[in-house]
Amino acid sequence: MSRPAVTLGAHVLDILGRYVTHIPDGQGSVLLDEIRLAPAGSAAGTAVGLAKLGLAVATAGAVGDDALGDVLIRALNSFGVDTSQVIRKPGVPTSASILPIRRNGDRPALHVIGANAVYSIDDVPWPLIERAAHLHLGGSDSMRGLGRDGAAQILRRARDSGATTSMDILSEGSPKLLAILKPCLPFVDWFMPNADQACKLTQSQAPEEAARQLLDLGVRGVVLTMGADGSLLTTAREKVHLAAHDIAVVDTSGCGDAYCAGFIRAIGLGWPPSECMKLGNAAAAMVAQGLGSDAGIRDFDDTIRFMRETPLRPS
Repeated sequence: MSRPAVTLGAHVLDILGRYVTHIPDGQGSVLLDEIRLAPAGSAAGTAVGLAKLGLAVATAGAVGDDALGDVLIRALNSFGVDTSQVIRKPGVPTSASILPIRRNGDRPALHVIGANAVYSIDDVPWPLIERAAHLHLGGSDSMRGLGRDGAAQILRRARDSGATTSMDILSEGSPKLLAILKPCLPFVDWFMPNADQACKLTQSQAPEEAARQLLDLGVRGVVLTMGADGSLLTTAREKVHLAAHDIAVVDTSGCGDAYCAGFIRAIGLGWPPSECMKLGNAAAAMVAQGLGSDAGIRDFDDTIRFMRETPLRPS
């Protein structure tokens, strides 16, 4: 049996509406162009991207024993994601977000943490972790049940079993969160937050400075997504900036997860890191052109074609 890619962490159901210019007063109403549901969260969203890009992927985490959990698991299964290790937590709501999408692609969020917060170290499927080709730990900062050492244990076990590892976070970032993450970082091959999160974690003024500080804490490589400014990869050997694709943005929900999926898929193909950025870049741009984290990407070949044919934004 081939070793799967595994995502573990936050599973969220997004309820998205576009376009929202304002919230009406009182009992007023506004007509929207579209409302839809989408699987999201740093584990579930990345799993969808990996599956669309042709990788065998299993995801682990928690949802509630409720209708939203049914919808989320059904959506993940529809993309071919193995959800056998997604635990149902009775009496706890499924994590969900209401996202009113603005015309410029911005997406303020109304969020219920729900089942993500009660996923514990006792829920971790260790046999799956030990046979993973790649482990992506997404949103462990939203999973208080793992405790201070749980995330590091998961990453260490995966690394010891021969997996490459990556990590992303959900929250805005702060020095307090960095103190919690520090035990994890020596076991992370690729740390992949956005630039704002990295700067807030490290109290840095610039993404380059934040990346250097994170490398000093033991991460092998740092990849920072920067929205319309593209992405920045930093390792001990190289620093590479890649411009974003020149597209019309509909919704930025899930773009970071899509970037992670593209980058991870390329790692598995043995591409050099600077080339892995290109597949991540393309996957994120494709998602940004639709509504929801599961939009845009159709399959691997189509993403490669987009990567090669779609121009980058002028520098």
